[in-house]
Amino acid sequence: MRPIRVGPGVSGVLLLGTLALCALVGEGAAADWSTVYLRDNLLSTEGFAAAAFAAFFIAMTAGRLTGDRLAARFGAVRLVRGCGLLAAGGLGTALLVSHPVAGVIGFGCLGAGLSCVAPQVFSAAGHRNPGRPAQAIARVASIGWLGFFAGPVLIGGAAEAVGLPAALVIPVLLALLVAVAAGALRPVRAVAVS
Repeated sequence: MRPIRVGPGVSGVLLLGTLALCALVGEGAAADWSTVYLRDNLLSTEGFAAAAFAAFFIAMTAGRLTGDRLAARFGAVRLVRGCGLLAAGGLGTALLVSHPVAGVIGFGCLGAGLSCVAPQVFSAAGHRNPGRPAQAIARVASIGWLGFFAGPVLIGGAAEAVGLPAALVIPVLLALLVAVAAGALRPVRAVAVS
């Protein structure tokens, strides 16, 4: 008897790709819009406005360096769920407070929260088909990177219509979606067949 994997095939890869897309929209938003938000909407100085992206980047780096250990301790689902809540809560609160210091802290929380999502999603994709992990990872990464490149454009278009603070709610909502759908990272079960 040999084990076969039972679980979502293409639909599972699409769901994981969607989670990656949601996270990478937030990463793209921070890269392109964090400094603009602090400078133009919160009227901070140019130098202080740059601290928003610096906080995001430092928190993202720290999270990426510790993410595997956190996943081993808490499990990928709990980690990604917590990360989604941290990202959404941090940036969402900063948008409500509407102060430059809160903006820096909010983008730092966004970076820390999103830091573990894409790596854990890629890992889950690789485990979907252990015989051919590269194919699933490539598909999920392709969908995810679409969010990194299209996300800032989407936010820019929304900012034209409703203003940048309201447009930055998009990554908040997508981070909440990541938290809600984190169960998609559960390993698929194997059943024995003869």
